[in-house]
Amino acid sequence: MSDRRAARRREVFLGMAVLLSCMAFFGFDVVADVAAHRLAGASFASVELVHLIFETVAVFGLGYAVITLRQYLRLLQGEAESSKETIHMLRGNFDEVLRDKFKEWSLTAAERDVTLLIIRGLSVADIAAARNTAQGTIKAQSTSIFRKIGVGSKTELMSVIIDEFLDTSYHDGMSAQ
Repeated sequence: MSDRRAARRREVFLGMAVLLSCMAFFGFDVVADVAAHRLAGASFASVELVHLIFETVAVFGLGYAVITLRQYLRLLQGEAESSKETIHMLRGNFDEVLRDKFKEWSLTAAERDVTLLIIRGLSVADIAAARNTAQGTIKAQSTSIFRKIGVGSKTELMSVIIDEFLDTSYHDGMSAQ
């Protein structure tokens, strides 16, 4: 968990603690006021009754706020878990889509490696250094990759891959429904 997220989490729990403390204070005050009047056998003056009603409403309002906040936090936690699962699924789906497209395009193992490095945004020089080969070799492999896929640039390659992934993800999502 990041430091920022942990700090936000502490802030939320501190806020809930403040709400609960206020609720306890006003609740105790309501009970003390009612008990004091009962023991004294006195009835409430109109100002005291209004004060008691406001404190009672405050107790219920604070209780409602705590319950609502807790339910909202649970909802957010559930959505976060769902998002993590979706991202995990999409990553796996992306790998699967790439493997399928590499086979369809008849890319060699070297061309597959170069394509992955292009997707990651590396330059020809960076790819050559990463693969311990000459830049001319990478340029020749890139040209072969582009020809096999039917594109003319890295941008077009990225567009084709993204389109394939989105199309596959969309159809997979529709078939899951």
